[in-house]
This record gives sequence, structure tokens and C-alpha cells, in this order.
Amino acid sequence: MKKIHSIYLLLLVWWLLPQQIQASETQHGLRIQEVFERYGKKKNVTMVELSNEMLDTYGMTHYKSITIKNDRDALRFTRHCLETAPQGARKIKEVTDDGGIISAYYQLPGQKKDLNRFILFKLSTKGVITLVYIEGELDSDDLITLLFTTKDL
Repeated sequence: MKKIHSIYLLLLVWWLLPQQIQASETQHGLRIQEVFERYGKKKNVTMVELSNEMLDTYGMTHYKSITIKNDRDALRFTRHCLETAPQGARKIKEVTDDGGIISAYYQLPGQKKDLNRFILFKLSTKGVITLVYIEGELDSDDLITLLFTTKDL
């Protein structure tokens, strides 16, 4: 009898886990994490994740970026991930051309009161994809100032 209960419990967990993961990604706006996971270690890709020391300097708690050169499948997938932004995401800027996003700047609701989250996306004229995820105490104005005054990021 205990074996049957254990089997049912395992089946229930197996069935609910994918639904919970999907809800979590949609709710918290981290669907773009799939881009980092899928393309982060491929050829013609550069991925950067800053250390805690660097993050503290800029008022961030997390910074991750990926640059992908000339990969149409990656572009299609990245755009799809961007289009499934979470509820409550604020489009600060979004530029499209021929129906596809070429530049975007989104602010996502934070999981904590003083935590802001941002997604930045750009497609260069040479077909290079740049995707950046930032979270921290900095607000949108701080981020714009940081982006336009610091060349190191």
C-alpha cells in the first residue's frame, strides 16, 4: 500500500513540476533565461556574468549578457522569449522593423519592493544579437545614466 502511495506521489510531482516551472517563468519574466541556457556555450557567442564585487559598484544584484553573432534561429527564439514578457512588464522602449523587434528596453516588476529588473535587447545591422538582464536597486534613470556614461559594461 505504501508503494502505491509513493508511486502516486511521484506521478503527481512529475505532472505538476513542469506546470509550476512554466508559471514561474511567465510570472517573473525570466523566460529569457532559456536564451542564456540554450546559446551560452555555443560558437560565436559571448556570455558575461558579473561578479559580486562589480555588481556592488553599480548598485546591481545580478547582471548577465549574451551576444550572439549571425544566428537566425537564435534571433527567432530570442524574439519569441521577449514577446512572452510577464504581466506588469513596462515597455520603456521597443522598436520593430518588418514585424520583428530590433531594439527593446523593458522594466519588469521586482520580486522584492526595492528590486528592479530590466531586459535590454538589440539587433545590430550586421545581425548581432545582444541581450542583457539586470536586476538591482537602481531605477530606470540610474540604468540609463550608467549605460550612457560607462563604456565598461
